[in-house]
Amino acid sequence: MTRPTRPGHVPAARGEVRSSHAEQALSWSDFRSAVRYDRANQLLLAVPAISAKRAEHPVLGEAIAPHTRIGSGELYRREYEHGAVYWSERTGAHEVHGLVAEHWYGVGAEASFLGFPTTDEQPLAESEHGGRLAGGVGHFEGGSIYWTPAHGSAIVFGMVRDIWALLGWERSPLGLPVCDVEPAPESGMLRGVFEHGTVEWSSSTGPIVIIDAQ
Repeated sequence: MTRPTRPGHVPAARGEVRSSHAEQALSWSDFRSAVRYDRANQLLLAVPAISAKRAEHPVLGEAIAPHTRIGSGELYRREYEHGAVYWSERTGAHEVHGLVAEHWYGVGAEASFLGFPTTDEQPLAESEHGGRLAGGVGHFEGGSIYWTPAHGSAIVFGMVRDIWALLGWERSPLGLPVCDVEPAPESGMLRGVFEHGTVEWSSSTGPIVIIDAQ
């Protein structure tokens, strides 16, 4: 498993604007100062939570950077050889790695519409014939990223994601997403393309679900 490269200046997707706040690497002295002078400092929660999450996922490898405060908020990250762990008070600590992390970084990571991870990467559900589908999924504040060997990684979000979830996620008749959810060029409706059909939605028309004949 290789660690995805975090891009330095990636154009944000769908008109999203990346944060201009500078990131700040945190040292041991920063942690000691937080203990001594400000017991309400969120760093006291972030550091042990990130360390505990790393212990759950030894595949992440060794740390390659110090704990980093993101922007001016109480948001923290630590990078490892094969991924990273992110922490915020609202989401807790969660890891990202592999193709999920690569796609997330590509649209702007935590500064994008997806926001912070709300789960670690998870295996896909079991198929109706038994055994798990190949691939994985990471859920974020603003959507989900699915990846499979057959289709690569794809973002599902908004009402398309909600409708697909009601139908049963990857075990639904639609199957797995094959590309990012995007506005349809011809109609402007938000459109998700799946293995066995499509989901379209707009506030004026509501949902349109098309399932291919099997």
